[in-house]
Amino acid sequence: MSKEITNDSICAKQLQNWISFFQDKHLRIKYNKPKSNINSNSENKKIEILHTSLTENQLTDYFKKNKKLDPIEGIYENSSYKLSITQAKPNLYYATIIKTQNENWKEGEVKLTIKKINQKYLGTFYEGDKTDFSEHDVKIVDNILDFDIVFYEKLFPIVKTKRDITEYEMSKDRYAPSLNFKDNVAIWKFPSFENNAYEQTEYLLKKYKTKLENTPFWILDLRNNSGGDYSIGLQLLDYIYTKPILNYNSEMRMTQSNFEKWYQFIAEYYENADSKTKKELDERMNKMKSHYGELYNESVTQTDTIKLDNVKINPLKIALLINENTVSSGELFTILAKQSDKVLVMGTNSGGMMDYGNVVTYKTNFSTIKIQLPTNRQLWLDTNFSVDKEGLKPDIYLKENNWIEQAIKLIKQ
Repeated sequence: MSKEITNDSICAKQLQNWISFFQDKHLRIKYNKPKSNINSNSENKKIEILHTSLTENQLTDYFKKNKKLDPIEGIYENSSYKLSITQAKPNLYYATIIKTQNENWKEGEVKLTIKKINQKYLGTFYEGDKTDFSEHDVKIVDNILDFDIVFYEKLFPIVKTKRDITEYEMSKDRYAPSLNFKDNVAIWKFPSFENNAYEQTEYLLKKYKTKLENTPFWILDLRNNSGGDYSIGLQLLDYIYTKPILNYNSEMRMTQSNFEKWYQFIAEYYENADSKTKKELDERMNKMKSHYGELYNESVTQTDTIKLDNVKINPLKIALLINENTVSSGELFTILAKQSDKVLVMGTNSGGMMDYGNVVTYKTNFSTIKIQLPTNRQLWLDTNFSVDKEGLKPDIYLKENNWIEQAIKLIKQ
């Protein structure tokens, strides 16, 4: 019936009526702004990828001999690319790939183009799959090339003042985790379990390892955590763990379209994997495909048990803060963490958005409307336990605004 609708507003209304029947917060409409004329035209045209023929040695030689380099020129690197930025024309610079982990791109191809307008820079970023591009303000901050959505560290020519690229990225990312210390308390904040939060959490754990091991009280602030990948939080499990943790598995509605949507999440990882990892993934995917038309539990068992060999002395007590906006993987992490004898959950009931998950996005007949729907069902539903009905209940309810201060007092009692 929705295929016959010719108006996006009517389509949205009908979809909302359908969604409201299921009462699942993971099932929702995603509204998109219409594409600009530039991007609309790019849908119908093959994006032209520029090339240069300079080798890394030639580029290094160029930087050594040229005494009038623009501040943006040089060799840069991040986890995916090593680039050389050189002047192609007056006020136009090309970022040429020297090395890359992305199989869609090759050495010598131009990943970024940058225009200099007066003393400012405007860059064009070409997507990893070469299907689209976008424009961004570009800045040079000491040794960091800030391309707005991606950051690179300058390797050559050497810059006197150096910043840590991970810390710089985190300072620009409102969803990045943070860690502060106050009065023998480590205060973690996790706004989300998405984007680069895994690498950022890993960085904080490594940088502050000694201090964390000697801090007796922790706060894990998951207020307003929008979910994502709960394994980001599990990086803290060594510190949280006191006894075996029961973890419920899930089952996926295995259809060809759901599988293809799932594969999109791992496509880049698969393409960049070594032959052994690819073989393992091929076996895993072939098994999934053999279960089309079924609810597929990859783990086979209803539950798994997480066991660690050691229990760390510190922290002694942990306050885990949740509120009505703690949802999805934020709730799943809470379910696991609260099984530790160290953890007290504080705040208000969570949002109730975890019985169904692994969200994928489908297109509709209208470019401005997409539908997001869960493909996984948590197996704790078979035990009459539900997160979505009321959310997770804290051990201690907090009412006033100064939750951090309240939590510190409670865990120090």
